Parts: sequence; C-alpha cells; structure tokens
Amino acid sequence: MQEKVIITKSAYENLLAHLVDFEERKNNIINSYFPEYNKQRDEFEELINNYISNLDSAVKNVSFSEVSENEFPFVCLNSLVEIEDVEENEIFNYMLIEPEAVNTEHDCITILSPMGKALLCKKKGEVFAVNAPSGIYRYRVRSIKLQ
Repeated sequence: MQEKVIITKSAYENLLAHLVDFEERKNNIINSYFPEYNKQRDEFEELINNYISNLDSAVKNVSFSEVSENEFPFVCLNSLVEIEDVEENEIFNYMLIEPEAVNTEHDCITILSPMGKALLCKKKGEVFAVNAPSGIYRYRVRSIKLQ
C-alpha cells in the first residue's frame, strides 16, 4: 500500500486539475512531439502512461494539512526538484515543465529533454542517470515540492 501524501488543499486541487488536464491532452502531447511511430514515441508514451498512473495513485492517498511543505513522493510536472550531481557534489534546483509552458521564476527543464525524461517519476533519494549528448551524468533526488 502506498503511504499517505500530506499536502495543502490548494496543492491537491492544483494536482488534481493537472491530472485531469494532462490525461485529456495526453494523445495530443504525444502526437505533437512524436508524430512518427517509432521507438522514441513508444518510450515517451510509456513514460507518460506511467506518470499518469503514478499521479492517479497519489491523489487517492492524499491527506490535507495547512502547514504542509507540499513534499511529494515523486517528481511530477510543475514540481520544484533539488538534485545533486553524485560525482561533482553540485546541487541544482529545477522546475519540471511541459515544453510549451513558460516560467521565469525558476530554472526549468522540459519533459522532452534528456534530464526531464530521466527525472519524471523519480523518488526522493533515488539515483538516476542522464544520457546527454555530452556524456552520462548521475544525479540523486534530494527533494520534491509541489507548487
């Protein structure tokens, strides 16, 4: 059984609205960025389906607290994520966003980038690898907070 997620009612309402909206737009998102049927499209579609499934489970296990820091069990869109480069011990803070989203308050990465794809659905404490054009990098998720 999944543990309870303790967030504010406002964060829950935003999360639920995001889930409904994202589910409705899922096919359009996939078709927009991966119009050809190929391995990349299949991998992205699997990533998105896994993301929606994780969100659906999370919203069913929410408890409300007005003093919550809105920590979340896994990285989702519009969450603020602190990660650490495990080799260089550098800390980075990002907001994971959809490609068409605009946010000037935070350093943002999209779910289409190598980092964004690797980061989506990762849990606090989890170490993951990013296969970027300049090489493979390893990071650890330090914290995840909903907006």
